This record gives sequence, C-alpha cells and structure tokens, in this order.
Amino acid sequence: MFHSIRWRLVASFVFVTLLTVSLIGVLALSLVRQQVASQEAEYLQANADAIARQAAPLMQPLVNQSALQELARTSAFLSNSRIRILDARRSVLADSGLQEQSNEYLWLPSLLELFPDLNANVFGGGPVMMAVPLDRMGRMPGLLRGDTFTLADLPPGAEYTVIRLEDTPWGGRVVFETRTAPAATGGDAEQSSADDAATRSPRAVIQPISADRTLMGYVELSGTPDYSQQALATARRAFLLAGIGATLLALVAGLWVSRSLSAPLTSLALAAGQMSAGDLSVRAPVRGKDEIGQLGRQFNQMAERLEASFAELAAERDSLRRFIADASHELRTPITALRSFNELLQGPAAGDEAARAEFLAESAGQIQRLEWITSNLLNLSRLEGGLIDLDLRDQDVGELLDSAAAPFKFIAQEKGVALLVQAPDKPLTCRCDRPRLEMALANLLDNALKFTPAGGQVRLSAQRQGDNQMQLVVEDTGIGVLPGDQPLIFERFYRGANSSAPGSGLGLAIVQGIVQAHGGAVSFISQPGQGSRFVVELPGVVG
Repeated sequence: MFHSIRWRLVASFVFVTLLTVSLIGVLALSLVRQQVASQEAEYLQANADAIARQAAPLMQPLVNQSALQELARTSAFLSNSRIRILDARRSVLADSGLQEQSNEYLWLPSLLELFPDLNANVFGGGPVMMAVPLDRMGRMPGLLRGDTFTLADLPPGAEYTVIRLEDTPWGGRVVFETRTAPAATGGDAEQSSADDAATRSPRAVIQPISADRTLMGYVELSGTPDYSQQALATARRAFLLAGIGATLLALVAGLWVSRSLSAPLTSLALAAGQMSAGDLSVRAPVRGKDEIGQLGRQFNQMAERLEASFAELAAERDSLRRFIADASHELRTPITALRSFNELLQGPAAGDEAARAEFLAESAGQIQRLEWITSNLLNLSRLEGGLIDLDLRDQDVGELLDSAAAPFKFIAQEKGVALLVQAPDKPLTCRCDRPRLEMALANLLDNALKFTPAGGQVRLSAQRQGDNQMQLVVEDTGIGVLPGDQPLIFERFYRGANSSAPGSGLGLAIVQGIVQAHGGAVSFISQPGQGSRFVVELPGVVG
C-alpha cells in the first residue's frame, strides 16, 4: 500500500509541512532568543544604572552601610534579583542575598498595627523598613542587629500580610496575601505554591558607581528570573502545537489531493487491465483538463483505434476465409473436370479420336476458365489491398464510352439486343485510369447483355453531376435482380438465385474495386422483370 503514488504523495505533503514548520520554528526561536536576551540585558542595565545613582549619595563622604543594605534589599525585592553593592576594590558592602531562596517578604506595617507592643527594632531599624525577606523556614535572617525574628514568634491565630512575588514570562507580579500564624510552634512556616521559583538567569551586570568622575564602587545585579527560557518554552510549545496542527492538515489535504490524482489513474489501470483481458470496448473515465485528463483522452483514442483495427482485422480475416472458401469452390469445378478428362483420355477414350478431340477442346475451355478466374482474383485482391497504382490521365468521356462498348456490339447484335451509347451533351473530360475504368464498364455491359433477353435494350450513358462529379450509367431491360439477392451482388463469387448465365460471380466485385480505387462509388436500382440501372459516380471532372 505504501508503495503507491497516493501514499507517497501524502508522505511528501507531511514531510514538506514538517520541514517547513521546523525551519520556521528554528528561525523564529533564534529570533525570540536574541530578542529576549537583548531585552534582558537592557532591563538589567537600566536597573543597575538606577541603583547606582541611588547608591552614590550613600557612599560619600562616608559609606552608610546600613542604608546601602536596605537599598540592596528593597531594590532586590522590586527587581526580583540579587543585588550586591561593592566598593572600588570590589569588596562587598551590601548583599541582598540569593533571591531563589524565597520570593516572599513580610509586610511590617500589618504586624506593627496589630501588635503595638512588638519591638520594631527587632526588624532592623523600625518602621522605615516596610518589608523584610522571608527564607523558606519563615525566618528573616541577616538583619543589622543580628536578631532573628521568625513567624513562630507570633501569637497563634494572628494574622499577618506577606508580599509574594510571582514570576511570569512577562515580568514579576506582586501579590499581598493575608495569612494566619500556625498554632504549633517550631514547625515550618506556611509556604506558598510560589516557592517553586523560576529558573534564574546566569547573566550578570556590573554598573560603576561614580560621582564627579570618581569611581566609588560597583552595583552587581544578577539572579533575575530566566524569562528567556520561559519565553522559549512557550514558543516551543506554540510551534509544537502548530506543527501537529499543520501535519494533520497536511495529512488531510494530502489524502484529498492524492485521491483526486490517484482515482483517475486507478480507473485507467483498471481499463487497461480489461483491455489486456480482451475487452476492447472499455473506456477510461475522463475527469478534468489536466495532464491526467489528457492521458485518459489519449488512452481512449488509442482504445478506439485498437478496437477499429481489430475490427478491421477480424473483417479481413472473415473476408479472407470467405475468399479462400469461394475460390476453392470456384476452382474445384474446372480442376475436377480436367481430372476427369485426363482419366478418360488415359483410359476408355485413348483410342477414340473423336472423343479425344472433344475432351481436349473441353479441357482447353476449362483451362481458359481457370486463367480467367485466377487473373481476376489477382486483380481483385490487388484492388482491395491498395496495391495497384492508377495511371490517372485526362480522358474524353465520349471516346471512353465508345471504346468500352465496341467489343459488345457484335454480341448484342447476335443476341438481338439493342446496345445504345449516349455521349454527353457537351464535351466532358475526366481524370481516370482508362484501361481499368473500361474494364469496369465492360463487366457492367457483359452482365447487362447476359440477363437481357432478345428484343431488349442496353444503354450506356454519361452525364455531369455537380462541379466535379460525373455519372456513368448502364441500364437494361432484362430480368432484374431479386430483392433477396440485391444486398449481396457485389460479393465475390455471388450469383443470384435466378441466374442461369455462365460466370464466376467476380465481375461486380471487380467493378466495385476499380470504382473505389478511383475514389468513387457504384450503386444500382433493380426491379425483377423490369431491368436494372447501375450508376458509377466518379470525381475528377476537368472540363
């Protein structure tokens, strides 16, 4: 099945689609990666530059390390990154810590409002600091005083507010969430599903801190969420879904297109198989005007020619069979007579001079008949096979009629039949092979005289018909042709049921062959007891 054109077309559709989507995906992902990396670098550089401008006043004339630490923590929370402030020798002055440990901050005003007795100094400097980072254990380490406050220190059931930073491919999202202090002590603090922080980017940016062109230190910004990976993952999923969808569409389109292409070919193959099995009448269905439709039409034309050729061959075969049978039958009679005469001459009539003379005369007549039959059979076979080249020349039709009728004037006179030749009213010239056309007219005249009794009449005439046609007419007042014999009189060796005159039945077949070789046609009208009228229509009139 998968070796067929249909499935190869489907596979080609799917392969080209997958290749196209893959190439577009690779190019698009590369562009997205470059764009995200560029945007990330600009984002980090802008944040580092802003923090550097805020840190510069805190580093002169003396370094305010506490303020730098608060700046680092607050900026780290806002930018969701790790921020370190370094001096000119790159020693650490402030460090916000690793942001991947927690994305949550404790909102101090909520606790100070709920618990006025709570010592704000525990949080490292009073209410000026609005939020402090929480680690995964709910602790707030690294405060300036070194004290550590944990959520477990809160009274059970106390409510407090946590600021949670949620990472998205489009930036950080700040959420204020109210929570309740746990009843049991010493346990882990309640954690949010946001604890699973996004993957951090390895990119880092260092921005100099300077004032009056004096280098005072550096701001190092790193550990931001790796938004590029999230964006690329989203793009990969999008291209994967697009590839799956495009593949399914390509599969459906390939099946539809391949079916429209393979169905005519399948029908054509079926028709060819039926033809090879011998059914030459089968034809392939033709759909459309494309190359396959043209192939179907050419196939049908070829089938029509083959069918016609085989029909002609079958007709020729049948005609040849009839010809052989008829020739054998016609030749058998003189051959049988010659064999009988030969046996008699060698036997009882060997000493009888009168019998020998009679048998020899009869033998000569049979030999003459054999020569006539074989000569006319040869001429007829050449005419039907198109093997005779006509010697076409301009001939005067009046002279042609006189020449054709001359040999029969004495015969007509002996038989008491009036033989009339009627020349055209005006001089008429036609282009023909005169000897063969005279032979055709001679056969028609011979038949007319044979079947016209004494006192009758045979007329030979010619007349113009149209611009380039003429008619040669032989009509008689003889016994006519029976209706049952009329369809067969031009067949070889056929002789009518009421025919008692001698002959082989080849004359009219020769007439038809000669006339058709000239590009004309022969027809007749006959009434039994009233005579017949044979009309030869020929082209080639030149004057």
